[in-house]
Amino acid sequence: MVKTKKALTQPRSTLVRTSWLERMLLLLLLVAGARPLLDPDFGWHLRSGIDLLRNLSVPKFDSYAYTLPNWPWVNHEWLADGLVAFIYQNLGALTLILGFAVLIAFIFLLAASLNRVELKYKIIAGLIAVLAALPIVGVRMQVLTLLGMALTMWLIYRYRRGEVKHLWWIPIIFLAWANLHGGFMIGLVILALFFITELAKFWLHQTRPAIYNKLRIVEDTLSARKLKHLLGISILSGLATLINPYGWGLYLDFYKLFINPFAISHISEWQPVTVDNAISINFFIYLAVFVVVMFLAYRKVEPTRWVLTLVFLYLSFLYWRNMPFFMVMSVGFFAEIIQTHTALVFDNVVRNKTVVTIVTVVVAVLVAQRIADVVPKALDANLNFKAGGYPIDAVNWIKANPDKIGTKMFNEYGQGGFLVWQYPEQQVFVDGRMPFWVEGDKFVFFDNQLALDAQPGSIEMLETKYGVDWVIIKPTRPLDWALSGQATWANVYRDPYAVIYKKL
Repeated sequence: MVKTKKALTQPRSTLVRTSWLERMLLLLLLVAGARPLLDPDFGWHLRSGIDLLRNLSVPKFDSYAYTLPNWPWVNHEWLADGLVAFIYQNLGALTLILGFAVLIAFIFLLAASLNRVELKYKIIAGLIAVLAALPIVGVRMQVLTLLGMALTMWLIYRYRRGEVKHLWWIPIIFLAWANLHGGFMIGLVILALFFITELAKFWLHQTRPAIYNKLRIVEDTLSARKLKHLLGISILSGLATLINPYGWGLYLDFYKLFINPFAISHISEWQPVTVDNAISINFFIYLAVFVVVMFLAYRKVEPTRWVLTLVFLYLSFLYWRNMPFFMVMSVGFFAEIIQTHTALVFDNVVRNKTVVTIVTVVVAVLVAQRIADVVPKALDANLNFKAGGYPIDAVNWIKANPDKIGTKMFNEYGQGGFLVWQYPEQQVFVDGRMPFWVEGDKFVFFDNQLALDAQPGSIEMLETKYGVDWVIIKPTRPLDWALSGQATWANVYRDPYAVIYKKL
């Protein structure tokens, strides 16, 4: 009723401008997440999805690389790959890009809705978070984990407030999540942290009520009945993740990755967040603004929320691919603080026609710029590949001159996914699925790095261990220089993106 009375007392022109401004900001939020198809792993994801739709079966062994043909490949994103391939093949790249952009906007709006906030402030907060996450979001399977996080948080917060009676949707979410993306384990961490913190609050409330009241905790505390329900739901959610084509193998595969220090330390997205890493700049700006705003405007005591936010801040510092986790956890703070401290300013601003006009023009310019960047690359694959530094001209040359190359290629790790997609005629040496794959004396990712750096004996290792008879890599790599001095290797192709050598 309060909102209705407020709305009725505002001039109709102001209401119209408020609605128009909301739409402009929402449009900006939607286009902010629209990114070209430049993720290095997109190619093998798409190829896997195409094969899934064609064969109607999930891969059990690797068929894209010749180096470890018997490796029991666990595709954590098999279902997501199929969905992406279906959209790409039937509706096109632009539809896929727009679909992920809408999904990203929905995720951050939902994450900003943990407490009651008006839509316009959710949009503003979501826009701040998306702009900070731009180096990482886009058409990436990890976005599905951000969706799982937002849905899980939204449900358990509403359950704690008594707005939903049960949490039976959560095991269903985890069932889908475990088949869409391997980040489902982050969801289990959320449930565990939420339960443990709520249990501690419940214990304190029951055994030390004076201390509990003195703390002036403003967030609700789960009752004993609700704690039992949450515990049961969490166990069911964990069990639901085992309903996948690989069973326990899903967990075993992650174990193999995290016990391989070389793989973790040499994959760019698994590097820690540091100030000297250009991709971390947005994150540090966002974090600095967050800290300042919280210090100046936040006065609530919310232990469960603090624990979740701090833990995910720590996880975000561990690896830069985790940075959006913190943004999902923290965007709700922004929304609430913006609403609490700028509501009057916002209402006054929208009364000014000049401000609304300026905002409209700025949004129109930004949207036009994003359209000019994304649409041509979505409609012209070659333009997209060149923007990402992928060797599309070299691949076209290879297809036109198959007699000028060999049968076993050596390729860059970061371009393996592209080659799996664009040159299916041959299997690759390595791609983004394989950093921790080790069998006997074959540690493919390690050997790939060794050869690219042209370490002593690495060329002979490629020839004898793997039978490599042609190489496609970026120009000016140490391996490029080393091969140019080998009498038994010939440079058969070179352009700004790729160089190809063939063994004589």
